[in-house]
Amino acid sequence: MGIRFIASDVDGTILPRGGEISERTRDAVRRCGEQGVPFVIASGRWYVSAKEIADRLGQREGYMIIANGGAVVDMAGKPLMEWVMTRDEARRAYDIARRRDVMVNSFVRDAVYRVNTRALKRPVKGLGDYLGGAYHMVNDDREVFEECGLRAPYKLEAYGDDPAVLAELRKELVEAGYSVSSAYADNLEIMPAGCGKGTAVRWLAQRFGVAVEECMAFGDNTNDLSMLEAVGWPVAVENAVPELRAMARVVAPDCARDGVAQVIERALRGEIG
Repeated sequence: MGIRFIASDVDGTILPRGGEISERTRDAVRRCGEQGVPFVIASGRWYVSAKEIADRLGQREGYMIIANGGAVVDMAGKPLMEWVMTRDEARRAYDIARRRDVMVNSFVRDAVYRVNTRALKRPVKGLGDYLGGAYHMVNDDREVFEECGLRAPYKLEAYGDDPAVLAELRKELVEAGYSVSSAYADNLEIMPAGCGKGTAVRWLAQRFGVAVEECMAFGDNTNDLSMLEAVGWPVAVENAVPELRAMARVVAPDCARDGVAQVIERALRGEIG
């Protein structure tokens, strides 16, 4: 039994913080395609920024998991499957978050909405339209956020500079029944219970006709945990948080040393799986 489907997180996993995707990683992804092994990025990013990564990897066809598993889309951004919050779920999570001094983001199909950006105390990307206006980003318009951002979002995020505040918020959200994870030390990813990258990976594996035992997934933070739990070959990069390294079947070299590429090369040679 070989590896027949590979999914990977982006930031901190194939993309070093502040760095570039390496030629070795691009070559490993290209070789996956040549050997008929689908390679899918599974990111917390929305479509526009996930597509930038796919382009840098040389991927022109296939699928992406975006918004932390909120949707599976094709390279043109067309959703194949979506897992969204109801308006009531989104409103309750937002009401919990806004009682604290955190920036709250909402990812919906065609936009990102943000409120209280000042809480992050560092610059955030401003207003803008993308891909001919098909996608847009709106900052600090609370009325628009509450009208549009709470309408079937893929996920909400909370960002803040105080770890104690984030810890308290995480606890309250978990007690309220939400799935809460992190992509970075200063953020929380908020989704309905049972949703996340793992759900999306299992759905794609079924679409490809691949058993989960034949799937490999790479990650570095707790928002990758459900994805690694969903596959037969969970791989944590060496720079991953302890929770991921503890449950990984393989620990790859650090992201900055092309750890994902190194493990893919071994898998394609039949040394893993």
